[in-house]
Amino acid sequence: MSNFEQKQEEFKQCFIELMKGAVPERTDEILKHWEHYNPKMVIKNGNKLTLEATRDEIRVDLKIIDVFWLIGFSGWKAIETYIPSVMTASLFNNRILDELKNDEELDVVERTYKERIKAAEQFIEGNSSIEDIWPPDIPKITSHDDGIDDVEYKAAYDLTVSALGFALFHEFRHVMLDQDRERHNVRAEEEMACDVWAREFITAKIATYASSKSLDYQTVLQRRSMSFVLAVLILHEITPVWDRGGNCDYFSVAERIKSIIFNTQLEDNSHFWNFAAAVLIGICRMKHISFNPEPMCAKELTMFLVELV
Repeated sequence: MSNFEQKQEEFKQCFIELMKGAVPERTDEILKHWEHYNPKMVIKNGNKLTLEATRDEIRVDLKIIDVFWLIGFSGWKAIETYIPSVMTASLFNNRILDELKNDEELDVVERTYKERIKAAEQFIEGNSSIEDIWPPDIPKITSHDDGIDDVEYKAAYDLTVSALGFALFHEFRHVMLDQDRERHNVRAEEEMACDVWAREFITAKIATYASSKSLDYQTVLQRRSMSFVLAVLILHEITPVWDRGGNCDYFSVAERIKSIIFNTQLEDNSHFWNFAAAVLIGICRMKHISFNPEPMCAKELTMFLVELV
């Protein structure tokens, strides 16, 4: 085995571990899927973002992994940036725009948030090297969460890993459909179906996992659903502006977001909705999308904002 082949095998094992870590209660199934379908992991090292699958391969470039990491950790900053306003608006039945305007500390934290997302965009566009734009307080992807002392960053680490896991499950489903001769005639429909399958695979046996760990079902569902929101943010940022409304290969970003996060058993008062609304507010304000809805709860606000992106 050549050094390059060995490197690809190492990445394959790394991605299997990521998928197992995202859904530990389905480890045996994941290993059986890999044994049965056995796609080769092909590493690309070019300027084009690549995460795609064929019958026999999952192709990924190192750049997109860095993008997931950078946007995932940056997306976590939406919590301290916008969640206070989301929660206050919901609690006191105020307009979200009024709460944002009245937040005296928003300018500073929002500037940091926007700078991080903008850095990721510059990296995606090829205008900056990863070394030039990488924020010093974000751990590199080679870091393990045991080396992170900050509790918030441990949570961000876990959610980012899970978001990457979601993307890998999506691509693995393409491999399965191809080998099983079940590919959709319409590419956009298959992309949506792979989103839904990934979400269902990750959430279907949460009750088993929660029971084995003496955890609350809603708490586990909330955490995994929050990772889907980070995946949504990453999906939005890596989709070219002219394709966000959809094309022949993909439904619009808004439709894909709805398929990933709306069909859920989460309770209406779950903290998940605060996080989802905060991330969507960040997208809107980064893209200068105006909004000023009537007072509404965080879940309703999330549903409102999705239609704008």
